[in-house]
Amino acid sequence: MVDQYYIIIVVQDFFFVLIFFFSFTHSCLIVFNRRFHQHNNIFILNICISLICTTFYFALFFTMLYFDPRHLHAASTCSILFYAYNIASITTPFSFVNFTIHRFCTIVYHMKPFFKTKRWVIICIIIQRIGEFIVAIPYIFKKQQSVSNLYLYISFD
Repeated sequence: MVDQYYIIIVVQDFFFVLIFFFSFTHSCLIVFNRRFHQHNNIFILNICISLICTTFYFALFFTMLYFDPRHLHAASTCSILFYAYNIASITTPFSFVNFTIHRFCTIVYHMKPFFKTKRWVIICIIIQRIGEFIVAIPYIFKKQQSVSNLYLYISFD
């Protein structure tokens, strides 16, 4: 008999694959079609890349957690996995916030030519990525078994 947790993992992985497929397809359209190389589409590409990384990480993490959770409880990988878990959790919302800030600056400061350049786009994306890594840094220095706590938090038992 198949347990509930296995069914949830299968459904969850199906949606992860679906999101991954659509994000990858959309990002390929933006990258390979020069007509789409505009500022807003570069931010949409940033969102797609964030979704690809997030879905890949969570699909891998939850599948490993279900099939063999012993690998996730090793002391050497625990803080790194929890750090990556936090980055994967915040990368997509940060991408949307980044795009919102870009749109705000281009609307409010529409007379400033700097906000219409690709340099501005690159600066926004770099600041977003640096911010993600800085926000998640405290999870590296945790002394407790973070993945064990995470496992207890998400288990359905």
